[in-house]
Amino acid sequence: MKLFKEVKTSSYQTFLLLLLLLFILSGFEICHGQADDDYAAPPPPPAELENCDGIFLTYSLTSREKEYPHVKNVTAQAWAFKSEATLMNVGDEELKGWKMFIGFQHREILVSADGAVLVDSDDFPAEVGNGTTLAGSAATDLRTAIETAGDYTQMTVRVQMSGTQFGLGAGGKPMPKTIKLVNDGFKCPAASRQDRRFVNQWGLID
Repeated sequence: MKLFKEVKTSSYQTFLLLLLLLFILSGFEICHGQADDDYAAPPPPPAELENCDGIFLTYSLTSREKEYPHVKNVTAQAWAFKSEATLMNVGDEELKGWKMFIGFQHREILVSADGAVLVDSDDFPAEVGNGTTLAGSAATDLRTAIETAGDYTQMTVRVQMSGTQFGLGAGGKPMPKTIKLVNDGFKCPAASRQDRRFVNQWGLID
């Protein structure tokens, strides 16, 4: 009788252990930490920055779409466009009150420019077919990497533009004639065009 009770007790304990183990396994989760190598590397900076020690400018045409009315005359056809201009201070002196000239040349009408105001016009929309100068609306100054510990949000400004332009067919790439920094005290070679992108680098005059 005693032996039977011991066997019964042992079986009951075994059953409880199996039940507990099953419960633990059913709710067990494994969390795998992400190794440092798994993090996506940030995109590399433009190669041109390596040779710039002042203000780095770019202008990029991001999209272009035919507008109504659709006409047969190519030069009279209106196209909606979107573009982006950037200014980055990679020098060792802060740029106060930045101003950038964009040499539009296709009878452009600028409808908006987020982050900038027109220097030579009162308001949007504005006819800018002979070029226009933009200035900062919120971020007017560009600080250096040295004084911001490389904080791109304080070193860089991006201006996203939308507007209408005329002429050129569906395969055209209507870019401005040039882009340049208007602020005094800087010098630069001519801007270089790369398909739908303009690049310009301005250094301080010695």
